[in-house]
Amino acid sequence: MSRFSEKGYYVRENAAIYLTPDMDRTAKWFEEVMGWYSNIVERDSNGRGQYGVVFDTPPEIEATHLAPFTGFQVFAGEPDGGEISFMQVQGIDSLYEHVTKSGWDKITPVEDQPWGGKVCRATTIDGYVIRIFE
Repeated sequence: MSRFSEKGYYVRENAAIYLTPDMDRTAKWFEEVMGWYSNIVERDSNGRGQYGVVFDTPPEIEATHLAPFTGFQVFAGEPDGGEISFMQVQGIDSLYEHVTKSGWDKITPVEDQPWGGKVCRATTIDGYVIRIFE
């Protein structure tokens, strides 16, 4: 629960498919840069991840299924880049601060929008773009 509190933000909705050639590396990126959790559910005979999930909710809460899934389904495969998600969060300024504090610089500054919201874009370790809005 402490990571949940330290981040200062939570994802309100999301559930995109994410392809990666190295699931362990991708899971570690989401943990270290985004402050998320991961679970590699299936591995091949060589120990390489074949299926897993990364999510922003602590596993104890995710397991209760009281809220919608707010992460990514992760599968082994070659990423094709581009925008993968339009993710709504509460606390976008805290998300931006958390990501930049981790040392990741592939995130755009938070911009105020004419409709009253805020938007930024984070590029993942596999080259996907997550458009984030509040």
